[in-house]
Amino acid sequence: MIDEATTPESFKMGEKFENYVREYLFVDNYYDILERTHDYKMNKDYVHSSLKPDFTFRDRWTKKEFYVEAKFRTGVYNNKIVWCNDNQLKRYLEYNKERPVFLILGMGDKPNYPEFLSLMPLTQAKYTGIFPSHAEKFEIELDKPVSSKILWGR
Repeated sequence: MIDEATTPESFKMGEKFENYVREYLFVDNYYDILERTHDYKMNKDYVHSSLKPDFTFRDRWTKKEFYVEAKFRTGVYNNKIVWCNDNQLKRYLEYNKERPVFLILGMGDKPNYPEFLSLMPLTQAKYTGIFPSHAEKFEIELDKPVSSKILWGR
């Protein structure tokens, strides 16, 4: 109960959205989870692997391994969806050299019930802020598993 009270709201929202991503989008039937970053409570000891994107998956169909960074936002700032800071972007770009990084962006009021979802390769999210019109080009259906075709067919 104390952990719940001391965990920042932004981390709670992030964890809820990450759970949504695993439960509804990158489901066990399609993807093996190889790694997941630690939650806020675990990371008080600073686990170095928490610098990686949120998930490392292997596509069961293609056997390709890839990263997914899950970001949930409740609104826009200066007409952009700010999804990361400069240091994070630099880090994600380095990981993208190792294996593909995908950004799953959720928008709305509740991270466990997003109103909008966008899934884009990091190569399409080159800046810390994304225009909503750009995110809309990569919109995916709510609550529906991401197929291998959606992931690799773009």
